[in-house]
Amino acid sequence: MKTIIISDLHNRVDWVELTLSLLKYDNVVFLGDYFDDFNDTHKDAENVAKWLKQSLQIPNRIHLIGTHDIWYMFKHSFLKASGNSDGKRKVINKILTKEDWEKLKPFCIIQNFYLTHAGIHPSFIKNNKVFNTVYIETKEAFNDIKGGNFNLWFGAGESRGGYQPFGGITWLDWNEEFEPIQNMNQIVGHTTFNYPQENHTENSKNYCLDTKNKHIGILENGKFSWIETKSINSNVFI
Repeated sequence: MKTIIISDLHNRVDWVELTLSLLKYDNVVFLGDYFDDFNDTHKDAENVAKWLKQSLQIPNRIHLIGTHDIWYMFKHSFLKASGNSDGKRKVINKILTKEDWEKLKPFCIIQNFYLTHAGIHPSFIKNNKVFNTVYIETKEAFNDIKGGNFNLWFGAGESRGGYQPFGGITWLDWNEEFEPIQNMNQIVGHTTFNYPQENHTENSKNYCLDTKNKHIGILENGKFSWIETKSINSNVFI
């Protein structure tokens, strides 16, 4: 089984289909943050929404939800991230329907790795029951925010301007807040670096893949690696 992992796109979607057409894989996981960038326009938001709508229809793709996507989905003030705007939201939601948004997931498990937008902090795990905790708590969290109620799983930590000690799965900061969880492997985005980062213990392997799409992750037979996007095809521009 070979999984391609693509981190925070932030409007950079034009290269995706060509690049994927040059690779052999079984499935693709996108780690969220499809929208928003500095000085972007409503046209940028429209372009991304059209791409995302089409991508959501492809069976072997999993789309996770990121910090910059969830406010466009629910529009509660406690979910708003920098760059979110009413104008872009109107454009996006003329294209993406409720059924489209519901295809985005808070997490997935691939080859014994938990994939989320930003990561899961140990303080969120109860009684070392990792899967039960993540599945049940994220489901309840989604129900909370659908109803307009704040939930820690989608809140920002102090290092990102929030009021809770550690960020939830769309906000956890790799530099300031991330900590390995015993017997749990994670692959995340959200915190930007020039090269993918690693944080390992004896029984926990963890990677941060947000390099502004300079790298693509590869998860194959339980082992994670990455390649430079520009090395796939010299004609692909990021």
